[in-house]
Amino acid sequence: MSRRLSWAVLGLVLVGALAVGSGGRSGPPTEDQRVQRISSVVRCPTCRGLSAAQSDAPPAEAIREEVRRRVQAGETDAEVKGYLVSRYGEDILLQPKTDGVGIVVWALPLIGVTVAVGGLVLVLRKRRTRPGAKVSDADKALVEEALRS
Repeated sequence: MSRRLSWAVLGLVLVGALAVGSGGRSGPPTEDQRVQRISSVVRCPTCRGLSAAQSDAPPAEAIREEVRRRVQAGETDAEVKGYLVSRYGEDILLQPKTDGVGIVVWALPLIGVTVAVGGLVLVLRKRRTRPGAKVSDADKALVEEALRS
């Protein structure tokens, strides 16, 4: 009984730790947090593989400073992103839009995985031996020999 009790206590401690750890800070985000959050979804114009928050390139630093100026001026995250899109184009955002042509970017991987899994299922079904299939005498002998050894 004590073993079950110890597992129950361990489970409660784990659930409690996850609950405490997942709880966010109360109150609005700080200026630095907002700048970091916005800069992390904006692409560096010269690096293309990094966000403006990750890059040390001068254009990325300029974007971070522009984001900071606009956050200090009281603009919302959407307004800051809108400004950056109007200046650099839609390509500046790391996440594609979820409407129009942007939905294709989100849907193609899902369609590809679905087609691949479907093809795999079809191939495996064709390769599976059917109940009425004939087994040769040579195959039966191999199985019997393998079972004896």
